[in-house]
Amino acid sequence: MAILITGATSAVGYFIAKRVIEEEKDKEIKILIRSEEPPEHLAEMGLDFVKGDLTDKKSLVKALQGVKTVYNAAGEARENIHSKLYYDVNHIGTRNLLESFVENKGERFLHVSTVGIYGYKLPSFPITEDYPKKSDHPYHESKWLAEQELFRFSSNHDFFATAVRPPYIVGPRDRQMAPKLFDFLLKDKKIPLIRNGKATLSFVHHEDVADSLIKCGKTPNANGEAFNIVGGTITARELFETIGDICRKQPNFMRINYGLAYTIGLVSELAAKVSGSKPKLTRRRTNQFSRSRQYDISKIKNIADFKPKHNVKDALEDAYNWMKEVKLV
Repeated sequence: MAILITGATSAVGYFIAKRVIEEEKDKEIKILIRSEEPPEHLAEMGLDFVKGDLTDKKSLVKALQGVKTVYNAAGEARENIHSKLYYDVNHIGTRNLLESFVENKGERFLHVSTVGIYGYKLPSFPITEDYPKKSDHPYHESKWLAEQELFRFSSNHDFFATAVRPPYIVGPRDRQMAPKLFDFLLKDKKIPLIRNGKATLSFVHHEDVADSLIKCGKTPNANGEAFNIVGGTITARELFETIGDICRKQPNFMRINYGLAYTIGLVSELAAKVSGSKPKLTRRRTNQFSRSRQYDISKIKNIADFKPKHNVKDALEDAYNWMKEVKLV
């Protein structure tokens, strides 16, 4: 009755692994890694490591031998990469994992999705899980395709499946979102404030994502369901003001209209392709920080009796403290 965790080298996967160790002490726990040796922080957990890659189905069939439960936190979310990578890893990779899971007669598949599947252009009220899906980016579309694969396989092969849909994920071990946000303040950069920074953004702590997935996996009525999971909301202006309070720096705002920001993002992306560098601004980031997006979490509260423990400031503070500990700032 082994358990396999994918994406444990990421922050979410790491915390899933920590929680699973606490909750499933009597089970064999395996971590899927692509390298020959696990990272030091994972090796310290004393778990079993199996080599495999979502894009290599043969490796997955072998890795899932004896596995009855999968926690899938693996995925490709980086910016400035070829769109094909999103589909190869997030969509086709998840399908490879599901096919291997079925071949090995798996019983529970717990999946990390994203609220990005609803798109950027949302109404002013918190939306529920049945809101129409309108992906505005290859990443979002690939994640929506993966989620559909999950529930199609679950229905056809009769195994337990659930998914959680987080927004921006921030907390300890975050090397993606938090460092970029704090970098504006710590390096005294001008912060482009699109539409006066009134857009409402949603965040969640890594630990809450891990806890919610585990809780849903133990809730019979969560079978076949997907859940929004949000720790709190904040406007773009309030976000950087909060970050300033945490690191004791004053934000330096620069007002910019949406059209100009979007154009700069497009030009920056094109220039980055030519030079091989990273764009200073992207169309994706422009949309992310200029459009209000709120999500209703009553479903996970009612069905799984789960409520996040951390608000936005908690998540940012934990992220900052960890970055100081490992000397990222």
